[in-house]
Amino acid sequence: MSCSIIICSYNGQKKLKKTLASIISQKTEFPWELILIDNNSQDNTFGFSHKFLKDSGIDYRIAKFSTPGKMYAFWYGIQLAKYEYILDCDDDNELFSNYMDEGIKTLNQFPNAGALGGLGLLPDQNVPEWFGQFSKSYALGPQGEHLKPLTSFGHLYGAGCFFRKLILTNLKERGFESLLSCRKGSELSSGGDVEFCHAIQLAGFDLLYSKNLQFYHHIDPERIDFEYYLRLKKGISSSFPILASYQINNYEQVYDFKKYLLSSFYILVKGLIKTSILPRNTYQRKVDCEVVRAKFWAFFRNYQSTIEGFKRNQKIFGS
Repeated sequence: MSCSIIICSYNGQKKLKKTLASIISQKTEFPWELILIDNNSQDNTFGFSHKFLKDSGIDYRIAKFSTPGKMYAFWYGIQLAKYEYILDCDDDNELFSNYMDEGIKTLNQFPNAGALGGLGLLPDQNVPEWFGQFSKSYALGPQGEHLKPLTSFGHLYGAGCFFRKLILTNLKERGFESLLSCRKGSELSSGGDVEFCHAIQLAGFDLLYSKNLQFYHHIDPERIDFEYYLRLKKGISSSFPILASYQINNYEQVYDFKKYLLSSFYILVKGLIKTSILPRNTYQRKVDCEVVRAKFWAFFRNYQSTIEGFKRNQKIFGS
């Protein structure tokens, strides 16, 4: 088996050096390639990457893709990929030298694994006191038990995640498209990687996590700021309740699903009242308040898209 590494980068010129160097240094006997998608960058991502890679001796290609949104660019990269496994590598990830080899061997060992996630590590840098409590949102830390399938509606973060290309292309042929785009430029929207995981599980495959797959996640210092984190959580929460549209095994009829959404909204309203009354005197309280507010408005904005997504998923995944 072989692997196509896909990097989707927006204005990644200042971040890509360590990422590309770690990819060039991968130690494996399996065939592989690198596909770097310049996703509407306004800097010199394309030129820098070509200059860095041209004498590397690896099999690579760099392509421009103008539609903003990581998931759109990632699907384009999948179309270009020529190998059976896809590795989603962010432009600020520094893969350990055995990452690809370990990932390919693990996927070969577990044929029902549709996706395989790794362990994001923060390199040595100073972080504020609140950071450890919320670091999972930055694609850091363990994602489950080592090589044990995640439970239903579990998910892996996209950074450093392997996928089987055949599963994704089959989903595409059946009408699957990401309802969420992930980040668009400086927008902090999110959820496309979670959608992939839900769709893979509905297709009958497992999600696995391996502690042996390790990478450094080089996070810009300005992102390790609590106000930025609040914006990040608001962006993540803006997907509400679209991801619920994958719960087709829990609700057979659209009517029942709508009742579930309304009950979720009722709980959300109670949370909104609660967070409005209680003082915002802790980091967690501040996060909870922003999340509830973001979900409240997202419910109205995304309600119809959620219903349509539920109907689409019934057609794609229904027996």
